[in-house]
Amino acid sequence: MIKERLELAKLLYQQKRVKVMFIKDYPALPTPAGFMNVRRGDELELPRWQAKLLKAMGYADVREAPLDIGHINQQHFRERRGESAGQLVPLQSDFYSKAGELVALLNSMIRENPSSAIIKDREGAERNIADLAEVRLGKMLRLAQAGERGVMDRMTPEEVALYLYMLEGIEAWKGYVRSISRGEGDG
Repeated sequence: MIKERLELAKLLYQQKRVKVMFIKDYPALPTPAGFMNVRRGDELELPRWQAKLLKAMGYADVREAPLDIGHINQQHFRERRGESAGQLVPLQSDFYSKAGELVALLNSMIRENPSSAIIKDREGAERNIADLAEVRLGKMLRLAQAGERGVMDRMTPEEVALYLYMLEGIEAWKGYVRSISRGEGDG
């Protein structure tokens, strides 16, 4: 069930609307309301998947700030050593999706024009994303063990899916142990 919830988070990210600026005319752009003629300079909000496709085809620029290595490093520092010893630092809801896009971009840059600087950036980003996720996982486990429910506003949708799964499992385990300790088990 957790795997499906994580896939759903990916799909929701791709459906989220983003602003695009058209750099070329696009006759008959398909939209839910029908086809639309779009001119160079027009700005629209489209689902992310459609915006990426139009960008790849050379028709539009996405007007959304991408995640950069500095932001990943900052989030990693804040979570690991920064402002909260046992608390989760809030992450933007699309952090993991955007981090994945950044690593994919770095990988394509390495394929096109390999350089030690880009390879170093990619390795640093991968390391900090993985470590950030591990540190957050440890904090989430401790919070779930305590039955804390008021922390999900500091989590990404993927983390909320995992956290709810953890809460359910821990509550079931605690119930099982209580029944054993009361002599209700089969022995």
